[in-house]
Amino acid sequence: MITDRIKYPDVKYYYPDIFLSEEDRMLQSTFRDFVDKEIMPVRDKIDDDKEHVLINKIRQSIWDLGFHKLFFPKEYGGEAASMLTMALVIEQLSRGDLGIQTSVACTGWAFGPAIVAYMMGDPHGKAILDRFLPEFMGKEMRTACFNMTEPGGPEGGGGCDIEDLKFLGKKISVRAKLDGDEWVINGNKLWASNSGIADLYCVVCTVDPKLGPDGMVFAYVPVPREGFSQGPFEVKAGLQADRNCATYFDDVRIPKEWAVGPGGLAPEIFKMQVSGGPVHGAMAAGVVQGAFEEVLRFTGQRVSGGKLINQHSIVAGILADIITGIETARVHYLTFGYMMEHPEIYGPPTSDIMISRGQMVKVYGAEMANRCLPLCMQLMGSYGYVRENHVEKYWRDAGELLVWLSGMQVPRFAICKGYYDLDL
Repeated sequence: MITDRIKYPDVKYYYPDIFLSEEDRMLQSTFRDFVDKEIMPVRDKIDDDKEHVLINKIRQSIWDLGFHKLFFPKEYGGEAASMLTMALVIEQLSRGDLGIQTSVACTGWAFGPAIVAYMMGDPHGKAILDRFLPEFMGKEMRTACFNMTEPGGPEGGGGCDIEDLKFLGKKISVRAKLDGDEWVINGNKLWASNSGIADLYCVVCTVDPKLGPDGMVFAYVPVPREGFSQGPFEVKAGLQADRNCATYFDDVRIPKEWAVGPGGLAPEIFKMQVSGGPVHGAMAAGVVQGAFEEVLRFTGQRVSGGKLINQHSIVAGILADIITGIETARVHYLTFGYMMEHPEIYGPPTSDIMISRGQMVKVYGAEMANRCLPLCMQLMGSYGYVRENHVEKYWRDAGELLVWLSGMQVPRFAICKGYYDLDL
């Protein structure tokens, strides 16, 4: 049969043994099987699920598998998985739907500042985890939001400025003011993943932008809460499963212990939150892998000019370019994940060289995905932009990889800073 000519290498061969443990392989296999069974058959219905009934069902199923526990400390019932392990799982979820993956993974991202603070002995980190993690360890799915990006204005202060480490805290406009034993938060945010649906917001704010890193605060705000409101959901080209909207804080009050900062560990934590990492490369590899599997199936079943499409030399050359893109992005994120696991060799994750390498993974992965997915569309012809054939969804979703977390240019400055003093 024609389909017998389609070969998919066993994961054992294209994920080198140096990077993966047997536990990693089992986890990866579990989530790959989940994606094949629960997401692949309904991919074409996800973007039309305006009320998120199907999407939330899938998100709950991922919760039931224990994905959220990978992020959390063992003392709280989590598994404290490495960044490399989480990236392997994130690649599989992205192969199914990048938006769903983004939504479920961002819950872990939101808890990142509190977890790092806890690990570094900050009592506020422990207070935050003690208060909120029990709610996130039950059977019912919960959602958190890392609320960072701001609308900006004539003098800057938008997302790219906030995320640009050369400004480190100087462009944040959402204010946190200490009033007795409470923080009072004012301002508004935009674009954050899970905004509008989150049960808990980690709000990046400052006591005074003039203080730069010394004024930075991570404030944890559960909702509903007096003074908190939100705008309508954004209508986007892709990532429909990931909700985004404006959020407003009007004299929102939280206990003092629900915040990390000002200053202290906050600046280093912020660097870790925005400096890129293996998960960005994993997302890119996963989204192209999902499209490639469809293209390989299509070109291996249809005949043009008297032979299978993938037997034409020009098509084979294009498929080779796509395969090379996936594999190089994959090895790149695996290598960086391995480096992060060995700070005794490669240094702390917030060093200039490690931030540089993390941003390389992000930039290369995003640009690879947006180079390869148009090629996938070309090979599918008119079938490529039909919803039921799936490829157009990967193509639309991947476009957002180019613009989030300060886009593609600011990370390039960070890449340079790992190798020479760049003063722009």
